[in-house]
Amino acid sequence: MEAPGALRKSRARASAIPEELRKRQRRRERIEEDQEEAVFREVVSFTPDPLPVRYYDKDTTTPISFYLSSLEELLAWTPNMEDGFNVALGPSQCRQPPLSSRRPRTLLCHDMMGGYLDDKFVQGSAASSAYTFYHWQHIDIFVYFSHHMVTVPPVGWTNAAHRHGVCMLGTFITEWKQGGQYCEAFLAGDDRSYQAVADQLVLMAQFLRFDGWLVNIENSLSPAAVGNLPRFLQYLTAQLHQQVPGGLVLWYDSVVSSGQLKWQDELNEHNRVFFDACDGIFTNYNWREEHLEHMRGQAGERQADVYVGVDVFGRGSVVGGRFDTNKSLELIRKHEFSVALFAPGWVYECLEKTEFFQNQDKFWSLLTRYLPTHSICSLPFVTSFCLGMGTRRVCYGQEEAVGPWYHPGAQEIQPLFGEHRPEGDGQGWVKTHVCLADAWNGGSSLLIRGLIPPKVGQVAVRLFSLQVPVPPKIFLSLVYKLEGPAQVSVALELTTGDAGSCHVGDISALSAETSSRHSPRPLRVPPTKLARWAARCGQQLSGGWVQRCYELSLRGCLLEDLFVSFARPPGSQDEESFACRLGEIQVVDAYSLLSPLPRVQGVSVSRARWQEAALEGAGPPTGLRLSCTLHWSYPLTHVRCFRIHCGQGTGGGPPSGGPLEPEKPTFLGLAFVNQYRVVDLTVAEAGPGQDGRVEFLVQPVPTEGFLVPQAEWGRAALLYSRPST
Repeated sequence: MEAPGALRKSRARASAIPEELRKRQRRRERIEEDQEEAVFREVVSFTPDPLPVRYYDKDTTTPISFYLSSLEELLAWTPNMEDGFNVALGPSQCRQPPLSSRRPRTLLCHDMMGGYLDDKFVQGSAASSAYTFYHWQHIDIFVYFSHHMVTVPPVGWTNAAHRHGVCMLGTFITEWKQGGQYCEAFLAGDDRSYQAVADQLVLMAQFLRFDGWLVNIENSLSPAAVGNLPRFLQYLTAQLHQQVPGGLVLWYDSVVSSGQLKWQDELNEHNRVFFDACDGIFTNYNWREEHLEHMRGQAGERQADVYVGVDVFGRGSVVGGRFDTNKSLELIRKHEFSVALFAPGWVYECLEKTEFFQNQDKFWSLLTRYLPTHSICSLPFVTSFCLGMGTRRVCYGQEEAVGPWYHPGAQEIQPLFGEHRPEGDGQGWVKTHVCLADAWNGGSSLLIRGLIPPKVGQVAVRLFSLQVPVPPKIFLSLVYKLEGPAQVSVALELTTGDAGSCHVGDISALSAETSSRHSPRPLRVPPTKLARWAARCGQQLSGGWVQRCYELSLRGCLLEDLFVSFARPPGSQDEESFACRLGEIQVVDAYSLLSPLPRVQGVSVSRARWQEAALEGAGPPTGLRLSCTLHWSYPLTHVRCFRIHCGQGTGGGPPSGGPLEPEKPTFLGLAFVNQYRVVDLTVAEAGPGQDGRVEFLVQPVPTEGFLVPQAEWGRAALLYSRPST
């Protein structure tokens, strides 16, 4: 019993330290911190130093996604530092069933106005009404399509797809006269020619971390070229499987075995040779049910590898399309084929932008019965429901910036959307909506509206389908906010599988009818080492948000579904309507929180570009605009993203560039690799013979989703001065 008293005494002694000694101690700490901070010097120069236009926007130098337009460009491509901006955070999340299962699949082919629109900006843009997709649990493969010969998927889309366990493909396309010439160049010669092209395509997928290619030859071929085409596909597929686990090569129904460009609208004897050489075929769109009947014999055991094309625009002689696309899917699923939805961005391109979310939800709700979901099967599972866009930026309830932003790579795991009605009298209901009006972390939240009918105690909505082997102890967290006068209670619920051997500790079943659905016990006293993760548990947070934390002990269980339930207040028997915003859900392996967090190492500053700041009225420029590239080292398997900040000293400060006084850093943006391009940052002018100073801070956001203290961020300072005269 001595320790507590001793601790109190040591605290008392600490408080009695003379003020001057405490000041010295603080100064010494700042010096030590500065010793950990790399300092770079730069002489301001306005001499143009252009960056490669393939990788950077020519006006702002912000990094952009790229494509290749010719065979020469493809063969000359080698990975370099500039390509680093376009590398995805990691491979696709583990999912069930795996893509290799024989269940019919759903492919989405994204073709929108030539491609590389607002989605090309690697670090996001200020677009106010850009296209977004969020029904990820219903699709298995995402193809980014354009008419550039080598269409590399923008890395933002790849990160969003992989977060949801969805495979991401680029497009390799040749067309018209020029395409025919390219094909003759690499297909009509010996094996080395087509192997060189295939090797480059594999290298690009491997280095940039996407999952393969849709191959689309939209031009006629000579006998020599078409003779080598199956060998090219076979070699490409074999090499991709070797270098990219889970990789895919799909063939588009275009050229036939004679070399003619002749769309078949089915798999048949004229294109079977290409199907046999790769992972599947994406058929043209003008099919009828008799085509589907004929293909059943052609495909044999590979029916799931036949992706029947559906043009959502409904062009030509097609079944369905637009809001009748469900008619196409009904026939395709009847015959047990996979489906390829081409250009579902129709709802964005052709309908009112102001009603995009309503139209998007309507379109996908009509298809849901034909689109089986897949499940995520790994922990940690963390989402703030952010769409990767918004009208402002929020960080854990605190507003950081006001104004539109769009960053597909910042999209978090999205739930199942739609209206859910419990079995029985059908009076109760729950409906989920996208909500840009409020956010807990990012730019949006999930709005849940519902009705609890009389004589019913609660309603619940399934948000996520999971297949996670559960560790012995998990922690769960729910951040929510009730709107209006509703007094319902909100709880996180889950279902477990393997009921025969599954042991649930400290949990009581809700009812006999839902004996495998459990309400976890609230986490009231978190272990000390979990303090960061549990810092806000049970508190009323800023903006009216509430966080509830839970712990759950399990043995031999499989976590299958996540629900949120809404129960009527005690004593109420009337109909209860409610509206609730969800800001975050976390499911974390308790023991993963005990391992030490890596530190951001080696932050550096390079590739600086200087410009005079914009004029204010008729006066002289009021400062400088700085663009530069930050690099650092950090194991990407431990991080969801990096938040980049800056802090500025006073331009014309002491030449020594003394330490910054404490201040709240300014948020600049998000990074998903170990580099970030700072663009047009306004900094103070450096006075004659003096240094200006700007500090850059790299904040890792761990996969478990908690805040890392600022003292543990990576840092680098840039001292800058005017050239001496």
